[in-house]
Amino acid sequence: MGLGTNCQAIKAVSGVSEMILLLLHIIISSIIPPFYSFSMVESICKKKLSKNPHDHHVLWFLANYYVWYEKYVEAQPILESLLKLERDLKDPKLLLARIYYHLEQHDKVKEILSGPGILSDKDKENYYLGDSLISIGEHSSGIEYLKRYSMNYSNNYVVFVKLGYAYYKEGLYMDALQSYRKAAVLNPNNKEIQDSVVLCLRELNRRNS
Repeated sequence: MGLGTNCQAIKAVSGVSEMILLLLHIIISSIIPPFYSFSMVESICKKKLSKNPHDHHVLWFLANYYVWYEKYVEAQPILESLLKLERDLKDPKLLLARIYYHLEQHDKVKEILSGPGILSDKDKENYYLGDSLISIGEHSSGIEYLKRYSMNYSNNYVVFVKLGYAYYKEGLYMDALQSYRKAAVLNPNNKEIQDSVVLCLRELNRRNS
């Protein structure tokens, strides 16, 4: 094992230790009056950041904490600052894309996830990118990412609804019909899906007549 590898290993162990210490601090504080609260954990993290604004572990923890409570506006600048420190970190990019998606900043989702090597086939963020591309009118590109997502998460009826819509907008009515039918199998009582199936059949009949 070379010197560079040793340094990386030491850094990784150190990082884990710092994160454990942060969690222990939070846990200990939560069992002492006034006990656990959202604001208490937030306050601990902000106090640490006031001393060291570039503490990666605290930034990462606090961003995840905000996302857990769906406080996307608060999480966004934290993750953006984390990525300024280390641009090549994949996990913050994926989490930031999720935040952009929920804030309907679809152009930013495209910007952060479209680079080479960002997404693997099994990343759930394929859905965020695919739906964001569709939202900005890039249906063909969006289809490819939603298809990738659907291959790994085939129990999610919503992705087949999104695919059906994108295919329909592209004039691919048979593909749209097949997607809507898959959605209907997963959610048979959804009237909007049933109406979409009817629309696709109508367009196919019109084309064949």
